Amino acid sequence: IASTVVKLIRSSPKDPLTIGIHGDWGAGKSSVLAMIKMQLNGDEKVLCLRFNGWQLQGFEDAKAALIESIITELRDARSGVDKICEKAADLLKRVDYLKLAKKGATAAFSLWTGIPHPEQIRDAVSLLKGLVGSATDQLNPKTVEEALQKTEGIIKPGHEKKIPEHMSAFQKEFADLLDTAKLDKLIVLIDDLDRCLPGTAIETLEAIRLFLFAPKTAFVIATDEAMIEYAVRKHFPDLPASAGNYTRNYLEKLIQVPFRLPTLGYTETQIYITLVLLQADPGPDNPCFKQLHDQARKILIQPWKGSTLDHQVAKTCLG
Repeated sequence: IASTVVKLIRSSPKDPLTIGIHGDWGAGKSSVLAMIKMQLNGDEKVLCLRFNGWQLQGFEDAKAALIESIITELRDARSGVDKICEKAADLLKRVDYLKLAKKGATAAFSLWTGIPHPEQIRDAVSLLKGLVGSATDQLNPKTVEEALQKTEGIIKPGHEKKIPEHMSAFQKEFADLLDTAKLDKLIVLIDDLDRCLPGTAIETLEAIRLFLFAPKTAFVIATDEAMIEYAVRKHFPDLPASAGNYTRNYLEKLIQVPFRLPTLGYTETQIYITLVLLQADPGPDNPCFKQLHDQARKILIQPWKGSTLDHQVAKTCLG
């Protein structure tokens, strides 16, 4: 499955692509992602980033956290490329605009026109600080107003239509960032999404949706479909009965190519565990281990014989 995913990614270098690795907990989704990353390592024109959705759990805005992580990881990985830091900084500022818009017009706008709640001040100040490049104690009505003008009205009442414009600009600037980085493909592996709380899972998927039309990108999402369906139901509790199976359709609209991991049987599990234990010594590159590996494959393709990778087989191959 990992090899097939890699071939699929390589066969569509310029097209955006989303691939799903589905299965129950413990089915081997994380192992497949690790194998994909291992097979892609060494290609200088391909950058493969791996993110754990569960680690985004503590962020208030998981969507922005994932987007920022992708940009900064890309910047750091290609730090030697000319103008990459400058373009990444511009793109991160674009994310700040979107975060500020999410906080709401009233929070930031009332910072200089009224007296907002202390929680709103804290959120707005931290975001405006990044926009104006000022220390917190240097913020004043003038610098705040300048920052608000920089946002081109996205947080002013009645100008919510500016947000789609920023999203469109973000996608164009991100494509430009990939060109500057001299990459043929950016692959993002998302793991443990089904361990997240419903809100974090949905926000992460919404962040991925922002990249859906960005060329040269591929997302590989490992998750349990049932848990995502649960997250969608929690996120949209008032869905009418006429909506049909919206919970399943939500994920299917996002995933272009799904791979569903089959449940391992007794023989497959026994062989896998045995090989994992034995590859530590003499090691996976040892000719004797490769002989054992080949023998394991023969057993797997003839399950009707009921053979297993027992002590005698291992002793014959390893000596």
